[in-house]
Amino acid sequence: MQNNLIFSGLRYQPDEDTEIKIRDFINKELGIYNTLSFGNVHRFGKKDRNGIRPIVARFTSRRDLEYVLKCAYRLKGTDYGIKEQFPKEIELKRKELYPILKQAKKDNNKAVLVRDRLYINGELYKPQPNISNTQGREFRDSLIDRPTHSQIPVNSGPPVPPRPYKRSRINSDEIENTHL
Repeated sequence: MQNNLIFSGLRYQPDEDTEIKIRDFINKELGIYNTLSFGNVHRFGKKDRNGIRPIVARFTSRRDLEYVLKCAYRLKGTDYGIKEQFPKEIELKRKELYPILKQAKKDNNKAVLVRDRLYINGELYKPQPNISNTQGREFRDSLIDRPTHSQIPVNSGPPVPPRPYKRSRINSDEIENTHL
């Protein structure tokens, strides 16, 4: 997943060569006419609502990837998109930080999401510990400390022995055979 970019919004055509399609896209939409070298280019994932699947392109050099990302601002307002591919753990962390990023930008702060870290006005954002999570643990622990139903004494009569498991019970046929 290192040096991979995901291109979205490119229409599918039968018998297409995805590498040529990406090269044409980069030339026409981004205005990059340098020769970029790719390791592997292919479509992946499920079709979106328009029947379009994204294309993942592995760049052989990080410099080419960063150059394409720097020119991606030219796609603003179009149906196309370019983003870097990250491992699942980082994607989940980014998904949590994205609403905070949007709010910070809305409040006119300079905010940047770098891999799985959020910087607001040049300082690393550290999320507050989740209070409801600690309350949930306390509630769970209080349930564990409570006596279970079988531990509560009942004042009605002598103690009843526990019933045997179904598989260890004796069938009525076996009882008749033992008395004979």
